[in-house]
Amino acid sequence: MDVQICVADGLIYDGLDYADRIEQRLTRAGLSCGRLNLTTEAADPSARVPRPTLAYVFTGGQTSVHSEAAWMRATITLVRELIANTDERDGGAEPTSPGPAVIGVCLGSQLIAEALRPNSIIDTSGIEVGLTPVSRAGNSRRSGGGDRGIGVVPSFHYQAISPQIEEVDGVRIEYRNEHTSVQALSFGKRVFGCQFHPELTPDDVHRLIEFNKDVITDWNGDIAAAHRSVEQYQDELHDDLFERLVIDRITH
Repeated sequence: MDVQICVADGLIYDGLDYADRIEQRLTRAGLSCGRLNLTTEAADPSARVPRPTLAYVFTGGQTSVHSEAAWMRATITLVRELIANTDERDGGAEPTSPGPAVIGVCLGSQLIAEALRPNSIIDTSGIEVGLTPVSRAGNSRRSGGGDRGIGVVPSFHYQAISPQIEEVDGVRIEYRNEHTSVQALSFGKRVFGCQFHPELTPDDVHRLIEFNKDVITDWNGDIAAAHRSVEQYQDELHDDLFERLVIDRITH
């Protein structure tokens, strides 16, 4: 098995969870996948895949990292342990037997941040949903796709990562925008998290908006504006966004 997909409790829309789209993208790139259900298996060491697994990918979900649910506390512990085993950490000696890469998408990125610096997840003034432009952060030395920017990303989040995460030695903020100061971050060369959803298509985002109307309204969002953002920016969304941000980090 090449990649262990760590599945949280989120749905893109009824009948399709975030892990489904992520697995489709990974298998299309020739990577074999397994799944670890975080809500039932995070605390079970026997459910983890031994090396030489290339990566653990943590999906989006609806439960906050602040939750006291047993599976969430166990998941943060798991992420912290996996990060400790990655290779080529900034400022640290390379392990003789490097562990898998750790990749986090949306909630997954928040899990990484919380594992690196507790209490790093904060509420925002309102939900960010739809397609949104992002820009490379000034301190970013490496982002997916070499020197190319990523431009526009699919977004759906109402909590965010505090910019104070950058105080952790080895952390780099890779992308940001006016709404979200940490759109993507990296730690060393083998840990990467993005607050947005590179696995989603414009059609997925439209359906996600419709499926989550209540959540969007509760978090001061504008459903019509979210749909308009998809129409406005869909031609700027790179088809290879997931490949550049996630698969390249797994395979190189």
